[in-house]
Amino acid sequence: MPGLPDNWQSLWLGLSRRDSDPGRFLERLLAGLQQYFPQLGRQSLGLLKMRQRHQPFAFEEWLDGLLDELAVQLTGASPLLLVLDDYHLAQGPVLDRCLQFFLNHLPDGLLVLVTSRQRPDWHLARLRLSRQLLELHEQDLRLTHDESLSLLDRHSSSLRGEALENLIQRSEGWVAGLRFWLLAASEAGAGGALPQGLHGGEGLIRDYLLEEVIDCLPAEVQSFLYDTAPQERFCAELCDALREAHDSAEILGFLQAHQVFLVPLDEHGHWYRYHHLFSDLLRSRPTANALVPAASLHLRACRWFNAQGCSTKRWSRRCAPDTWTWRPTWCRTCPKSNYWRNRTSACCCAGRWTCPTAC
Repeated sequence: MPGLPDNWQSLWLGLSRRDSDPGRFLERLLAGLQQYFPQLGRQSLGLLKMRQRHQPFAFEEWLDGLLDELAVQLTGASPLLLVLDDYHLAQGPVLDRCLQFFLNHLPDGLLVLVTSRQRPDWHLARLRLSRQLLELHEQDLRLTHDESLSLLDRHSSSLRGEALENLIQRSEGWVAGLRFWLLAASEAGAGGALPQGLHGGEGLIRDYLLEEVIDCLPAEVQSFLYDTAPQERFCAELCDALREAHDSAEILGFLQAHQVFLVPLDEHGHWYRYHHLFSDLLRSRPTANALVPAASLHLRACRWFNAQGCSTKRWSRRCAPDTWTWRPTWCRTCPKSNYWRNRTSACCCAGRWTCPTAC
């Protein structure tokens, strides 16, 4: 594996939904370890293959024996890095318990790296306390402005000035987004038109977000995304009003746990927005996927903000021409004091409406 010291060994296991069967996962793990330790677990493998799938199997006892054997063969002079990639695809209660036992009994000389889009259901307090655990979250993996510049410069990007700054700003440090732009730029070739920015509703980024993120989510979560996408920012109460539901806080918690491009806007975790590129995609496909018509969503948002005491221009949302029919209704419901205090909020012809500074 590139970047490892010469004396290190490495084993990379890319996981899939089929690996949620602990027996299959452990067979793959043992087969990988046998590349370095051919005599490891020969008897253990036989026990694993003879198990009856419809009957309980003592996976922890099996692992205990394997780890004892592995501890004898590992040496500090040649440690092993085990990578479990995309653990979220295989995650399940039984496999979680197996890996919990595995992590709690790691032999010296074995380092485990787990990548996952959601936090595994493991109890890790003891490992944290003993400083045997390093956790990197989504925000830790974002590129800084300078790191984004460096990545683009290394690949001979000719973008400069405002276009370059806009590209970096819209990527929000997302490495894959910048790499997709670089790929599109390379495909354009020397004589082609260089893409001037990033848009999540187009090309490779759209395909990636649909296939790797949205299509993997439950149907009710997908509907939530499309229904809330028109809002520049939102909270659970606003989402409940938009959807005429009462489970928005739970769904927002799900999106946070699964790291689905949700950006918190305050330290209390009350207001959120979507990543720019993710928002692009959601807004480019609303009519086919949203449960509620766009005009109804705008009207419900207006009513909710009006109920909160609509009074400032800090938050605004441009309304499409096909939603103008409901603007007079909102004007009639807006208190006269608000009308005279903030003319913009009541002038439907201006094409904008506003919301309170803090809700």
